[in-house]
Amino acid sequence: MKANRMWLFSDVLEKNKRVFRVPVYQRNYDWTNIQCEKLFLDILEANKKNCQHFIGTVVYIDDVNGGSGLNEVLIIDGQQRITTIYILLKALYNASKDVSFHIEREIEEVMFNRHCDEMYKIKLKPVKTDNEQLMYMIKDRIEMMDRNSNVYKNYIIFEKLIDEHLKSGLEINDILNGIKKLEVVEIILDKSLGDEPQKIFESINSTGLDLSLADLIRNYLLMDNINQEALYEEYWLEIEKNVGYKNLGDFVINYLNSQISKSVNEKNAYHLFKKHCIENNLTCEDILKSLKRTSKYYGAFIGENKYYSAELTKYLSAFNTIKQTTVLPLLFKIFNDYEDNRINEESLSKVLNYLLTYLIRITACEISKNLSKFMKSMYDRVIDGKYNNYYERFVIFLNDLRANDRMPTDKEFRDALISKPLYKKNICKYLLSVIENSTKEHIDVSNLTIEHILPQKENAAVWRKEIGEDYDSVYDLYLHTLGNLTITGHNSELGTKSFNDKKKIIKDNSKANILNKDVLSVDRWNKTSILNRANNLIDILLDEFKYVEIHSNKNVKNELGYDLNSDIDFSNTKPIAFSFDGEFIKVNNWVDLLTKFIGIAYDLDTVLFVNLAKQNYSIPNATRVYISNDNRKLRKPKEIENSGIYFEANLSSNRVLSFIKFLLLEMGIDIDKFSFELSEGVFDLNDEASWAEGIISVAKLFYNLVENLIALSKISSDEIEKLKTKEYTKSLFPLTDYPAIANNINDNMGNSTRKRYRSQSLNFNGVEIYISTQFFENDREAIIEWYKKH
Repeated sequence: MKANRMWLFSDVLEKNKRVFRVPVYQRNYDWTNIQCEKLFLDILEANKKNCQHFIGTVVYIDDVNGGSGLNEVLIIDGQQRITTIYILLKALYNASKDVSFHIEREIEEVMFNRHCDEMYKIKLKPVKTDNEQLMYMIKDRIEMMDRNSNVYKNYIIFEKLIDEHLKSGLEINDILNGIKKLEVVEIILDKSLGDEPQKIFESINSTGLDLSLADLIRNYLLMDNINQEALYEEYWLEIEKNVGYKNLGDFVINYLNSQISKSVNEKNAYHLFKKHCIENNLTCEDILKSLKRTSKYYGAFIGENKYYSAELTKYLSAFNTIKQTTVLPLLFKIFNDYEDNRINEESLSKVLNYLLTYLIRITACEISKNLSKFMKSMYDRVIDGKYNNYYERFVIFLNDLRANDRMPTDKEFRDALISKPLYKKNICKYLLSVIENSTKEHIDVSNLTIEHILPQKENAAVWRKEIGEDYDSVYDLYLHTLGNLTITGHNSELGTKSFNDKKKIIKDNSKANILNKDVLSVDRWNKTSILNRANNLIDILLDEFKYVEIHSNKNVKNELGYDLNSDIDFSNTKPIAFSFDGEFIKVNNWVDLLTKFIGIAYDLDTVLFVNLAKQNYSIPNATRVYISNDNRKLRKPKEIENSGIYFEANLSSNRVLSFIKFLLLEMGIDIDKFSFELSEGVFDLNDEASWAEGIISVAKLFYNLVENLIALSKISSDEIEKLKTKEYTKSLFPLTDYPAIANNINDNMGNSTRKRYRSQSLNFNGVEIYISTQFFENDREAIIEWYKKH
């Protein structure tokens, strides 16, 4: 650095032949009227007390391609303060005209350069949009200024403040003297001396100055780039246009959430953003291109732009209305596929529809899960580089999830809407609006409020009489449910009025015809009325948010999927993935599984791991330490995220699972929240070890054994036919409820929509036969015994 010292602000500005240029990556001037009023009062106070007033730091790079012998400096930090005081000086300059020639000249010395080209006379050159307004102000063309610009607003506020205080007896010189009392720390950077503007900028702004996440990101991407003006024009301006300046921070957080597995928030976003760029060797232009593309999707989501068709916009608006930003990381990837022409608009629309249906249904059914991590991992679990049958892949995935996570059925959705409170859920008003606008006649519900027919105020005498003797149970069970809710603009008028009075107000004033049809058609409002109306409204919602009956050809449960209660020896097995806390994580081996699990667990409960390490934690019945701050106590220590906490990585597969189980118990988390999948081992007819549980699923074992018997001509047509019956199959394999073999993949489905036979058929004497997937683990030995008899 060339200098780092305290200066009077006026001295900084007054240095001869200098232009303060604000680089394109800096934010637009955005000081509010309140900030300007506070600064003005501070200036008056400094003059009154005759003492200096510190207003912050000014950091700039010296000697930046000046013209006409001028010293042009590039502001790194302080442009808002410099611009504000420049506006104040102009307002004071105007007030001094024909009043004090001496003050006029003194202000001119601070504001303007002498004896130079016209383009360099003004000592401040802000970003393009602000510069235009500043030039109008300097040239006294106030009528040309944009009334919405802060340059204009603050100029007017300073004019008024100066006028008010001059009328109260203050003199112009008092205000100017107060300005002269302002102090700043001036820091001058010199790249030739090794100064790094971005690092110094971050250091300054870590001390508490108010700089937004968007400002930090923009400066990081543009500050040291020689093409900063071109990048700013081509990318950053478009990003701002697509999402709106006020939404930039939220956009960056959601964008980053779609790129990394770690949870992102306002506090850690900047650090994680830089880390993401560095670890992936991304250039500034790489990341700006990606941000620009994704900003289209996000802008459409929040309603800032109309890039997409009415159909797609409708779904994006719906996600935003029900406050489901958790879906954004998934939507960004799906829209990438659309923009890359991997899917067409019809497929995209259908996927969005089913995702919305899923979120609506699980919210109504109160299915609790970590949606953020679930949505972040869904794309890779569903698509995995395969784009055929795109929509069907999402439907099958959501339908065939584990029981507590899957798409709720029509019955479950109906039961929830009848009996579970809807009123305070984010989907409430949206569902009511969907019902009301389910016909061709649409109404705007944005300014309407949700109204209870049976009022929220308990024990209103008129309503105890209306409901009857079961008032208490009806009030407790159905007050906030769909059957008792409508939308109206007359909430305050309806209150606890009688049902007949409410009906009259609704009939005379409400435009919500569909919602109010069943309210207006009954004489009494009681349990029967509420339930009848609920079922009628639910019929509309079931049609709007349809359950699509598509499932995979195999069992819902992954044939090689296990949980921590599985009583199996997992020696000689290889894991391929695990699910925990809403995430689905692919792994390479048992150590990788343990490492990734502990990383997630540590983020969830850091304090617990700190305490376990202090205790030199060991799981029950173990003889050695599993978690410690002292890596010497471990045979193969692995550190958790540079925390100084180490865990034992030299463990067998079964010990890994025991470790995870006891950690979950320590965290107070149900062990059912963790499950894992194994890679199917190589099946070898000559090695019975490869037939074992945990190596190959029992259903696949049976398939392989039948395939081998057919190849060796060791099974007869008669036995094949017998295995097509439930009775014979059950006589061999007692736990199996369905025929082991079928003529068609769709046989024996009954009332279920789930196929019970493997999609890959076997050829027996020129005829295709299908092998059941409906085997239980306890039949493994019976299957092996049956095979050996042949």
